[in-house]
Amino acid sequence: MAAANAAGVPWLRLAVSLVIGGALVVLVWPLMAAVPSDPSIAPLVLVGFAGLLVPYHGLRALRWWFLLRRVGEVPWRSAITIGLVGYMWIALLPLRLGELVRPALVAQRHGVALGRTLAVVALERITDGFVVAALFFATARLHPRPDDDALARQVQTAATISSGLFAAVLVGLVVLARWPGPWRAMLRLFARGRLGPLVHRVDGMLAQIAEGARALSRGGGWPAFALTTAAYWATNIAALWWLARGCGVPLSLASAALVTAVMNLALALPGGPAQVGVFQGGIAVGLLLVVPRATVHAGGSLLAFWLYACQLGSIVAVGLWAQRRLRLRWHELLRDLSPRDDGA
Repeated sequence: MAAANAAGVPWLRLAVSLVIGGALVVLVWPLMAAVPSDPSIAPLVLVGFAGLLVPYHGLRALRWWFLLRRVGEVPWRSAITIGLVGYMWIALLPLRLGELVRPALVAQRHGVALGRTLAVVALERITDGFVVAALFFATARLHPRPDDDALARQVQTAATISSGLFAAVLVGLVVLARWPGPWRAMLRLFARGRLGPLVHRVDGMLAQIAEGARALSRGGGWPAFALTTAAYWATNIAALWWLARGCGVPLSLASAALVTAVMNLALALPGGPAQVGVFQGGIAVGLLLVVPRATVHAGGSLLAFWLYACQLGSIVAVGLWAQRRLRLRWHELLRDLSPRDDGA
């Protein structure tokens, strides 16, 4: 019975995420059609956008290696290949379950403890969270208040809360790295009865994360990580700006940075498979802060359609290529990420 319940958990997560995604699409549709009535666009616009996606994927897959090499011996080619596979599954799996793919693959391929790589992933996510919040606060001041002032205040509140959450996680990592003993001792107080095996597994994982955080705190790799992060986000903004202008949405680079920030604030939320609904909602809200509502529904629908199709399509394409290079089978990978029942 327990094994059957464990096997049903992924399907329950999938069902919940599908409901969330579908509800978000319905909510966003009055503002922005997920599929515009006329999706035609100049081929040159798509060619230019595709060209910008090359450094977008390359920088994203490379930058984490500058931190990863601090916690284990992982060649940069392998880090890029694993990164491309991991980002594909982050995009496809619901509720951000794909975040576990890269640590799992590094553990399988290079023997680096799962928790040590999770520390790298956590710091990567924290960095991106701070970058997104900084982009929002820096560019929101350059734009006049939109007609819907309440919406602007809500987004500002969301950005503030997001910054606070990422700061709290960062403080937690620092405390765990420097003073792991008291926290692990507190956790062991619950290691009784049926909770014992689970508490012991969590305790072991916290020990690995603390080791990884300590290795990262000793320096090395951060300047290169910071530079590639800046280049990655600059490419992200430039790609959205180029595509928006080709779709008839006249954004400045500052406006494109603001829309990028709001879109990624939305994507930080756990959504459905392939972030359907969350992605379109983030684009719609970001555009409402810089262009009239009529432009959001017309050119914005076209922009969201091609941005989503091209980004997701290219992420899946390079991810499948990388997965083939690693000789991975998707069903085996999903099986390894599924919860197991350790009982008899």
